[in-house]
Amino acid sequence: MTRRALLLINRKGSTSHANLEDGLRILEDVGIEVSAHFCRRPKRIPKLILDDHGRADLIIIGGGDGTLSMALEAVLHSKLPLGIVPMGNANDLARTLGIPTKPVDAFAVIAAGMTRLIDVGEVNTKHFFNVASIGLSVDIAQRLTSQQKRRWGVLAYIGNAWEALHGTSSFGARIECDGNRLDLQSLQISVGNGRYYGGGMTVADDATIDDSLLNLYAIERQRWWRLAIMLPALRWGKHKLLDGVHTMSGQTLRIETDKPMPINVDGEVVAETPADFRVLPAALPVFVPDPGAG
Repeated sequence: MTRRALLLINRKGSTSHANLEDGLRILEDVGIEVSAHFCRRPKRIPKLILDDHGRADLIIIGGGDGTLSMALEAVLHSKLPLGIVPMGNANDLARTLGIPTKPVDAFAVIAAGMTRLIDVGEVNTKHFFNVASIGLSVDIAQRLTSQQKRRWGVLAYIGNAWEALHGTSSFGARIECDGNRLDLQSLQISVGNGRYYGGGMTVADDATIDDSLLNLYAIERQRWWRLAIMLPALRWGKHKLLDGVHTMSGQTLRIETDKPMPINVDGEVVAETPADFRVLPAALPVFVPDPGAG
């Protein structure tokens, strides 16, 4: 039986368009007919999904984490399985799911047809795949330019993080997580749904995207040189080993700050505190590699 895929490629934010024809042939060989849109304006992608009016059997998105985040609300509304072709700089969601970064291999994963139900996070009604952060990461996101990301890739995140260490101010925060409360003066608070964010940073070393939990870490006010020393442990999700870093996990969270603070949601500042978080378990089927293959 022929199935129809709605394919949406972000031409603006994608680093590679190689092997797309080979990928389309792979889908055709397994009976998937493709309706393709190559979008110079990625903000059109949600409307294209909603305008499809249920004609597709699956949605495929080619782009980075920002493109996927932009499309998430519409994908959830469609209730269709999602295929991911990683074509961005960080590709953190693809890394979490083990999806290969070579486009032709990503198309082969979709053609094989194995799906995994993943959780989706929510903050103040905005959904997210990877992480929502307050403080230092917002400063990093605001420093990053599209040109830096295209030219330097993951190195752009590291360079801007080093600069932001010297300029970020602390803020007062009150955190409630499944009935537990924490008050602190913080430099950064991150709430993760998946495992990776920010170009390969790890939310928590035991986090998965289908564990029905949100994982939070909060960094107390520190001198910049101590933060620099802590960065390797933060990158690999070893927060529990660090003094001055608090961790919590649960299905619901509330964060209040002394004054409204912007929240970076999967790379875009789209919310602010006070913030209510929750996890939506098994909210979205996504095509993933067969763990038993190879």
